[in-house]
Amino acid sequence: MIRRPPRSTPSNSSAASDVYKRQITLRGRIDGLFRSLDHFVLEEIKTTSHPLSSITREDNPHYWAQAKCYAYLYSKEHDLSSIVVQLCYFNIDTKEEKTFSEVYNFNELETFVFSLLGDYLSWIKLVINEREKRDFSLSSFLSFPFPQFRKGQKQMIDFVRSHISSGQIAFCQAPTGIGKTIAVLYPAIEYLQSDPSAQIFYLTSKTTQKAIAEKTLDLLRKKGLKIKSVTLTAKSQICFKEKSVCDPSLCEYADGHFDRINDAIKDIFSKDSFTRKRITKYAQKHRVCPFEFSLDLSLFSDCIICDYNYLFDPRVKLKRFFDFNSGSYVFLIDEAHNLVERARNMFSAELNKRTFLLLKRKTKEILPHISKLLDALNKHMINFRKDCEQKGKRDIALLSPPKKDFIRDLKKFIVESEKWLALNILTDFREELLELYFDVRSFLNIAELYDSNYVTYYSKQSKGDLLVKLFCIDPSILVNKELKKGHSSIFFSATLTPLDYYVNLLVGERRKNILELDSPFPPENFLVLINDTISTKYKDRNETFNEIVEAIVSFIETKKGNFMVYFPSYEYMQKIVPYVKEYERTRGMEIIVQDKEMKESDREIFLKKFHKHGKRTLVGFVVLGGVFGESIDLVGEKLSGVVVVGVGLPKICFERELMKNYFDAKMKQGFHYSYTFPGLNRVLQAVGRLIRTEKDRGVVLLIDDRFTNPTYKRLLPCYWRNVMIVKNSKEISIHALEFWEKKRKRKKRKLNS
Repeated sequence: MIRRPPRSTPSNSSAASDVYKRQITLRGRIDGLFRSLDHFVLEEIKTTSHPLSSITREDNPHYWAQAKCYAYLYSKEHDLSSIVVQLCYFNIDTKEEKTFSEVYNFNELETFVFSLLGDYLSWIKLVINEREKRDFSLSSFLSFPFPQFRKGQKQMIDFVRSHISSGQIAFCQAPTGIGKTIAVLYPAIEYLQSDPSAQIFYLTSKTTQKAIAEKTLDLLRKKGLKIKSVTLTAKSQICFKEKSVCDPSLCEYADGHFDRINDAIKDIFSKDSFTRKRITKYAQKHRVCPFEFSLDLSLFSDCIICDYNYLFDPRVKLKRFFDFNSGSYVFLIDEAHNLVERARNMFSAELNKRTFLLLKRKTKEILPHISKLLDALNKHMINFRKDCEQKGKRDIALLSPPKKDFIRDLKKFIVESEKWLALNILTDFREELLELYFDVRSFLNIAELYDSNYVTYYSKQSKGDLLVKLFCIDPSILVNKELKKGHSSIFFSATLTPLDYYVNLLVGERRKNILELDSPFPPENFLVLINDTISTKYKDRNETFNEIVEAIVSFIETKKGNFMVYFPSYEYMQKIVPYVKEYERTRGMEIIVQDKEMKESDREIFLKKFHKHGKRTLVGFVVLGGVFGESIDLVGEKLSGVVVVGVGLPKICFERELMKNYFDAKMKQGFHYSYTFPGLNRVLQAVGRLIRTEKDRGVVLLIDDRFTNPTYKRLLPCYWRNVMIVKNSKEISIHALEFWEKKRKRKKRKLNS
């Protein structure tokens, strides 16, 4: 396996060239050494939980290679003509041993070791050559790729540069249009000049944001910069097989992958951008696993573009970087407002009773010992369900981890199922057992993280099922722990309001390292109308349907164009849509509605409607916080106005109430932390779809009587300078028409001049 060169590799040209004149230190620690008859025996010991009967002499050639290197070093030092190399496997569960041995003469070992070193030198020479080119380009060609900075962009670049240089965590709220991606990547790449061994992780939750990061790096490359980047794609999305089963007996790309991977890396290494498309092309060519290929390329990349989970999620984080060591990593965390909920999910785990019960029945004949364990786990779940029933509740929460005997039996299940799964026996339940194995392992891993920021809760499901969940309410300590594995972290988003909320839940402490920027767009391009006479509270909704419909229709009639109307839930939206549809034919409008189960192709068709400018007004009804709530760009005439109905509060549920109680006890802000702040972020994201460039013009209508109460007023962005309170449909029409008339006059004056 090719590995990234040591962090101490010299970066400047003369020092890098000099590496070939230096000594290579080869060292390691021998596990065992003894004399048997006329030979010394060097022993390498490996622990395993796999059944020893499944392990053969030919397995794990890298273990043999390790032992042979030790054997060469010892033979050379003690002038031995031959030595016995012994590989011993020790099963940590059964305490059994299995040993293989081989006699090697000194010449064989020397040839083997020097062959390894030759391959290493050939590769390290290529890597250092690429590093020299990169360093030269950094000093000669790194320049800002645009003729001038946008408003606020230089300030953001300086802010990011300062905090990366000093190795700090910082938060930046930068409205749409500032150019956030280049504003964080540019100073991060600059930092490579002072620390050539550093690596940049561009972390995001959206495929669209990954593409923007790739495009930004390409802009810098066009200026002459030579920098390697890789985009990591989830295994399920990049795998060539219909099902991602990493089993060499079932996948021709996994079978022999390690025999071909070095050639694949050398072949692609002449390129600088390792995108998904390029990775799959070379993986097909060399018949290697595309996912593992991308992970290996990350070792030699200056910038790694990937999802949040590759840093934070205990299940899938990049162990090669973050499992044991810290490094000179710069974490750029895009759309950081999304990380709070994502972190809660990543650091939580759950199990269902029904899964244990079904597998218990399926394994009864073939795997009675595993079936017995599944029966014991099912009985634990029955007892948990009885606890709910005795308390007369559907859900109960405990401020303590699950019972020790339940954890004990989960561990037993892991041990026994792992033994059987290692045999690769095909049965009709193997996939289900494998999935449960990973779910249980994740549950146990999360259980080890359990502290006062967690709650264990049991929830009765339909048909006698029960859910047990380790729910992480406050992920800040765990997020911060992962951030400490790097040099610096920059959180940035257009909507980090209120900043204290995000700082507290992402790093768990107050910081001064905060930058809030103004919008770069002229305030006159954007009008916000707030109708604060209509209640959208759940208890009032049936009484205000007509008022909401009138407000929406009067708003969209002010201009022929495209509009988005956002609702806090599907249910609420579906109750309003029929009322608006009554106007569809008579008022010359087309109404399209977001479906709850939309596929990606359906979403594309939905958005394409906004790219057409027909004779009829287009109105899209969508849900706050959904797929159309953020990360969509409808510039210019593609979107003229946005209506937001309600303040976006998440639906009341057991988990939200747990969060409310937790933050009430901690800081007397339970309702705000569980409902108000997440809801407002949805609103701000929806409004942010409207003005995407300096040429865009548009009007927003917010409908809810809470928008003008002090709590919400102080949370509205300071760059919303053009705000008007309207009391009825007539005032909505008047002010919206005035806005469009002013725009028409400005356009006319511009044409005349």
